[in-house]
Amino acid sequence: MEINTKAFQDAIMDGNYTTFNQDVTPETAAKGLDAALAPVFAAVDDAIAAGKLIQAQLTITSAEPTIIRLETGIVNLPFADAKKIINFLEPEEQVPLKLYLIVIADHVNASGLRIDEVATLDQYTANPAAQQAAIVAAGMQKLDEIAENQLRPAPAPVEKKPAARKTTTKKTTTKRKTTTRKTTAKKTTTRKRKPAVKKEANA
Repeated sequence: MEINTKAFQDAIMDGNYTTFNQDVTPETAAKGLDAALAPVFAAVDDAIAAGKLIQAQLTITSAEPTIIRLETGIVNLPFADAKKIINFLEPEEQVPLKLYLIVIADHVNASGLRIDEVATLDQYTANPAAQQAAIVAAGMQKLDEIAENQLRPAPAPVEKKPAARKTTTKKTTTKRKTTTRKTTAKKTTTRKRKPAVKKEANA
């Protein structure tokens, strides 16, 4: 089964696809994921037979819900990222339709979303029982990983070291006292000479 890239993108962005959701409690999912996913598989099979695109999911309801979703797609992207498809494929390219398993949960990984290719629709319809068993096994593995991650302690916040203060060394400038000696000029006293008296000669 093949589809035109642009036709697929337009259909997803226009909401032209079938949706299905089945809610179960964690206790019901723990009893058997294969039974919990049975209605999801039925919805996928019906959509493929009708030639329709499908987004079918199982929602495990809890304080931190887990979604196990099946989507028909052409590239490793969920329907929510349909705008990005042209970054990977040519608009007029004919590509095979595939089935993807998407797990959405807070602790599935850092991004909270994991997507894996299951098979092409041709491979899926050739042996649906085997493909569904593989999906159940993969789903159980993801649930175990989520449970393990929930038990792990949250990473300790990284303490920021205070910025080292810049030590500014003050230059100590010692001012020299410039002592200005007072030069006392000696006073030069000029003696006044008495005028010489002429002695009169005796007659």
